[in-house]
Amino acid sequence: MNIINLGILAHIDAGKTSVTENLLFASGATEKCG
Repeated sequence: MNIINLGILAHIDAGKTSVTENLLFASGATEKCG
């Protein structure tokens, strides 16, 4: 199993959570977005 650590840094309300959720969904780590 490969482990990749990724840090996301941005201002408030810049979309960090949305980007993170979409990355997890695209990688297959979650079953649905949102």
